[in-house]
Formats: sequence, C-alpha cells, structure tokens
Amino acid sequence: MNNKLQKSLITYKSHPIRLAIPSKGRMEVETQDFLQTCGFKLTRKDRQYTDYIQRPLSIQLVYQRQVDIVRGVLNGTLELGIVGNDLVCEHIPIGENGLVVILDSLNFGTCSLEIAVPDEWIENTLQDIKRNRGKVKVATKFPKLTKNFLEFNGISYELVEGNGSLEVYPELGYCDIIVDLVSTGQTLKDNRLKRVKNGCIMKSEAVLIGNRTALRDMMVLKVTRELIEYFEASLRAKKFVSVFVNMRGQSKENVIKSIFSKKGLKGLQGPTISPVYTQSGEKMYAIHIIVEKSNLKQAINNLRSIGGSGVVVIPTLYIFEEESLRYKELIKKIGIDND
Repeated sequence: MNNKLQKSLITYKSHPIRLAIPSKGRMEVETQDFLQTCGFKLTRKDRQYTDYIQRPLSIQLVYQRQVDIVRGVLNGTLELGIVGNDLVCEHIPIGENGLVVILDSLNFGTCSLEIAVPDEWIENTLQDIKRNRGKVKVATKFPKLTKNFLEFNGISYELVEGNGSLEVYPELGYCDIIVDLVSTGQTLKDNRLKRVKNGCIMKSEAVLIGNRTALRDMMVLKVTRELIEYFEASLRAKKFVSVFVNMRGQSKENVIKSIFSKKGLKGLQGPTISPVYTQSGEKMYAIHIIVEKSNLKQAINNLRSIGGSGVVVIPTLYIFEEESLRYKELIKKIGIDND
C-alpha cells in the first residue's frame, strides 16, 4: 500500500475501518459487481485477502468466508460486512444485539433456504412428510434454522450436519432429505431432488451489517452513512432512466400542460423544461424527465404523441434523496443522537 493511500484511509482504534465481503463463490462476484456499480474502485489483485476502496471514500476491504464475517462483526474485529441474511439468522445467538443489520436488502445474492426430497418420493408437501415418513434424517448447514422450522411444523427429525455438496447425501444414504440454499433449483434437478410445497424456511439476500459498539464511533458512523447513501442511491437509480426530448410548443405553460396530460411523464417531482434556441426561430423546448424503466416504452409513446422528437435515454447512476431514512433508523438502533 502506498503512503498516499495509507494516509487517506479512515481509521478506528489505530487500524483502517474495515468492510468485509465474501471471499468466494457467487456472493464474491456479485458483491464486487455491486460495489463497482455503486461507484467504488476496487484494487484487488489475484487472491489477496485485503484490498482498499480508494474512492469515493477510503477504507479497507477484507475478503473472508461469510460465516467468519458474521463472527468478526459480532465480536468487533470487523466494523462492517456484507453477507447473506441467511447466515446472519443462523449464526447470531438468541438475544445477542452486538450485530446490527444496517441495510436488509441489497438486491443481490437472492436465494431461499428450502427442504428438498428425492424425486421418487410421492410426498410433495410438508404435511405428506409428516403423515407418511415418521422420523426423517435431515442434512443441513443450517441446523438452528432447520430445527426451529421442523419443530414449528411438527416434523419428527434427526439432524445430520453436512459440509460441501449436500445434494449427493440422499443418494449416498447419509440422510433422507436436505435443507439447503436454492437459487435457480437447477442443482436440485441435476441430482434428482425436488422442493416440497410449504418447505421454504426463509428468503434471503445480501445485507449490510455492522458492529454496534464500532458504529457508535463518529468516524465509523460517518463512513457507514456514506455507504448507506451510495448503496441506496445506486439501488434506487437502477429502477429509472433519464429521458431527454425536444418538443415544439408556443410556451412553457402549454408544454407543461401537454406533459401532465399523459401518464408516466411527471418524473420524480416534475419535468425540467428549458428553451431550445433554434436557427429558424421556431419555438422549441428541451425536456428532461426521470422515468421508471418498466414504463419507458409507454413514456416514449406518450412523448411522441404530444410532439416530442429526438428522444434520448440515458441510464441513471444515482438518485439521492433529501435525507436517508435508513441512516435515521440506524442511529435510533444504536442509541445515539442525530446531530
């Protein structure tokens, strides 16, 4: 690390503030993609397990297994982390409040924790298993969540804690059924397993977590606030595009009236309108509107119907709100005053 970068890093207890992210698998790739989409420059080389975000804020990145991230944030060796919510729910002891979920939806790493049984079983629901199978051997990497779910649903079970690829366990006779994370479901199909109705234990996605004690430090809280702002602004912007269009009109008022007469053209607060200075002297106005991606085609058609031409569509990078409600919620959670 060069001296210039070292001096720019924000510190806490004499070390750089640390954000831990997954070190392998789909979550590693998706987390790095997410941070880069949010505008953060990553500098990791090869398989280094530390890295640095250089802009828009300077902090240290630590690459670790997700379980170790949860434990590290819980015991305070890490200030912040990005992990799947399934692991937070599995590994946080009941009554423990040292770990705070700061943002509970980062919109990636989506999956579900589900019960899967062999294809040849006639049982297709939890009720079928309860009625027909008696005590079942269940292999899982999530014993706490699995135990709670099975007991709540009255299923008689014996837990088999597994590692690696659980999908092969029923075939080898290690267990009757498995409880594992499912994304597309293709791996289950490839291994002749099927999901059962009402067998989803929880839906999960990536979350931002923090250590409660560390978050009460003003420098850590400042960094966390910036992360929240950039994460939220980037996630919000994914739903919208910027639309620019030229429109003929006798006055701004007439143009505004035409725009407001059509659905999907009101923007976030309203359109921005400015005059276009044409060589011919014809009255024309440049319009800028923020439009939801899902309504883009309708918006373009509506603009054309009221005389719009030369429609330009540009992705939005960020949409920052006047203030972050999630940040306000965070400072309430950790019990400090909002200055």
